[in-house]
Amino acid sequence: MANAAHIDSIRRGLVRKPSAFGARVPPAKRGGLIAAGLACAILGISAPAAWSHECKPNHFRSPYFIKTMGRCVFDPATLSFQGEPAEQARCLMRGMDQSRNLAPPLESVPAALADRVGTETGLPSREALSTFLSKLDLEWDFAAYLWLPISRANDNDPNAPMARYFVIHDTSGPNYGHRSFPDEIDGGSKINSLTNFQCSDGWGKAHVVINRSGDMLLNHELGIPWRETKFEQAANFAGALKGLFLHVELIQPRRAAAGHRRYNDAQSPNPAFTAAQYDRLALLYVIASVRSKHWLIPAYHAALDADIRNGHDDPLNFDPESFASSIEVVVKKLQPPDEMQAADR
Repeated sequence: MANAAHIDSIRRGLVRKPSAFGARVPPAKRGGLIAAGLACAILGISAPAAWSHECKPNHFRSPYFIKTMGRCVFDPATLSFQGEPAEQARCLMRGMDQSRNLAPPLESVPAALADRVGTETGLPSREALSTFLSKLDLEWDFAAYLWLPISRANDNDPNAPMARYFVIHDTSGPNYGHRSFPDEIDGGSKINSLTNFQCSDGWGKAHVVINRSGDMLLNHELGIPWRETKFEQAANFAGALKGLFLHVELIQPRRAAAGHRRYNDAQSPNPAFTAAQYDRLALLYVIASVRSKHWLIPAYHAALDADIRNGHDDPLNFDPESFASSIEVVVKKLQPPDEMQAADR
């Protein structure tokens, strides 16, 4: 079978719409169908990719150096932040406060995360996850790769650690200025169109983009090393961080806060993200963790770039409890029947 990088290079731009009514494929046939589907993909570029635009920057970006290792104290020698995994999550899962400065570390992270991050505790089986993804019609973009590892640091150096961090972003747009958000914000085709994020040249910003209806765009297969934050791209690391972080963008429109200049983007919708987005984000988190054989550490873009000029504030008003609850729901659905019955009791 072709390697993941080759397959990814010809499949970028494919949009898979989640469905609870996807056809179930018998396990005995699933492997053959996946192999056949990927073989077909190798023979031709998908139609959506032909419609997408080029995203590679058209101007040279000079290298830059950062002065600190960030608020969560990154160690270039170990390629990790300071503290145990749960402590890292407390530091990395924080956004902006009312003054638009980085908030203090969380007092605690939800138990669904604190009890799992950095461990193998309760990881679902790949077989159960594959069957579940098939039911959701997500077989080709995600189930097909479940037996492959996720990316490694240092641009997939085989001796480098696998990705440890699951970075959450929002698109911070479209920006409505001082206008009200439209009524169809969670289902409108214009706001939620994923075609705006399709890149024919393979330069999509994140690995996956999730719109407010829960539809997903796979820009980079999770085994492909990528960088999206300023922190990762700093010259201090000489490319060693490429592949250490996985990136997911959530579509979130913004509008200007009252009393500020016209084009600020300080306000998010209420709720900031939909239940469908939290559910899909949780599913991606489970997929990435199963492939890495341990639960990844969630992080916010805002926390990573806080000490860098023109850093970001996303994901704005993200709710860790909603994310954790969605993780619990996904994990419960993937439990063997006897364990599920015991949990219900």
